[in-house]
Amino acid sequence: MGEEFADLATRVLAGARWFAGKGRPLRVVRVIPLPWTWRTDDAASSSHPAPAGATRGGQAGHTRGSLVGVRPVLVTVAHDDVRPVATDTYQFLLAVHRPGDATPPGAYGACRDAPVTGSADLCPVADATRDPEAMARVLAAFGAPAEHRPSAAGAVHHHLVVPLPDADLTPRPFTGEQSNSSVFYGHALVLKVFRRLEIGHNLDIAVHEALGREGTGGIAVLYGWAEARWDDGTDVLSADLAMLTERFREARDGWELALEACAAGADFSTEAQALGRTLRAIHEGLARRFPTEVVDGGSVAATMTRRLADATAAVPALQPYAPALQKVFAGLEGRPLEAQHVHGDFHLGQVLGTPEGWRVIDFEGEPLKSLPERWAPDSPWRDVAGMLRSFDYAAASVARAAEGPDRAATTAWRQRCRTGFLSGYLHGLPTAPDLAVLRAYESDKAVYEVVYEARNRPDWLDIPLGAVADLAAPSPDPSGGQSPNREEK
Repeated sequence: MGEEFADLATRVLAGARWFAGKGRPLRVVRVIPLPWTWRTDDAASSSHPAPAGATRGGQAGHTRGSLVGVRPVLVTVAHDDVRPVATDTYQFLLAVHRPGDATPPGAYGACRDAPVTGSADLCPVADATRDPEAMARVLAAFGAPAEHRPSAAGAVHHHLVVPLPDADLTPRPFTGEQSNSSVFYGHALVLKVFRRLEIGHNLDIAVHEALGREGTGGIAVLYGWAEARWDDGTDVLSADLAMLTERFREARDGWELALEACAAGADFSTEAQALGRTLRAIHEGLARRFPTEVVDGGSVAATMTRRLADATAAVPALQPYAPALQKVFAGLEGRPLEAQHVHGDFHLGQVLGTPEGWRVIDFEGEPLKSLPERWAPDSPWRDVAGMLRSFDYAAASVARAAEGPDRAATTAWRQRCRTGFLSGYLHGLPTAPDLAVLRAYESDKAVYEVVYEARNRPDWLDIPLGAVADLAAPSPDPSGGQSPNREEK
């Protein structure tokens, strides 16, 4: 019999890794089929060339004949468990296949919904990011002349700012868990398909575009992005659908590299120092391209204190440390703090080690913050504190292993990483005022981690609680600052 697309989408969302509303009641309030990225009756059009993977990957002319078309379909869902009712819009990048054909890659099921499939027949529909042929067609759209292609519901525009490389661009889906969906094109490109859409220009794209114009190292080359406009019945909205960037050669996850080094007792301070230099160059580039301001440290301290109060109510184990942490935050009062655009969620999982050095990814900011909050200027110390906390997590994770190094060894490893990273970022040693500000931002981050672990990984709660205890302890520095070589409690 088949389903209407709204029913199919409801079923798929409930089990999708990238659906942010798991466990909440949801109902589909609108389905918006955007223009076809490619369709069989477009095949003869010069604006829809053969798939890039086919022309560069040695597969010219190959097709299974099953794929009818590829299009983005937006699904707006409502959550009725809050007032006012909350809504989110998700992107299904849909591959539509011929009725009766074999089950396609990434199959969702069969759908009878002519506005979505373009047919009154029962058509198999699938996740296009799982289908190499479909994704070859998507890449071809970036190589077509830039144009707005309107439909009754909206328009899609593919921006190409750097010519596609002359290389094998055969598509291959990334199979790991992500809040978005990624597709590799050979060893040269990666396309990130955004699932939960945010109205306006995507932050990750904006940062890559700005730093690319600066010539700032440490980031991927931005090749292009796809943008959509649609009418929601009240307003004309726009959002970015996907981002096409360089794929790094022989890249290794920074978290994995740090864990391996710590477990082996290998010094990681040189790598940490290089990472500090990379972050400093990125911050300098961001300061040139985005607004900067000076904020009152007292207002920042008040915000941190409010977050601490909320966290203490949620996790009573924080209560013994609250008075001391309030004094740490009060150390920001009377200090003017430089604020600018920052990464916002900087840790070892957001960096890649490559033969050319460190590369930083995912500039979308902290996931739990709203888009206006992530666009707002913040202190660069936010990113510095995030990486220092990540070194702490790496060392503590290794120390917990049954056959790992003892705590004294991992503590020494972490201390060397901290010192190396700070010296690389600051081009020298931190001053007493630097240390006081850093201590406040590290404390704020550790408090956030306590709440996160209590809700998601209770077995890990001891890691951030140990950091809170240490940060709340009296500092040996008479200025109230915290030594970068603090000892673990």
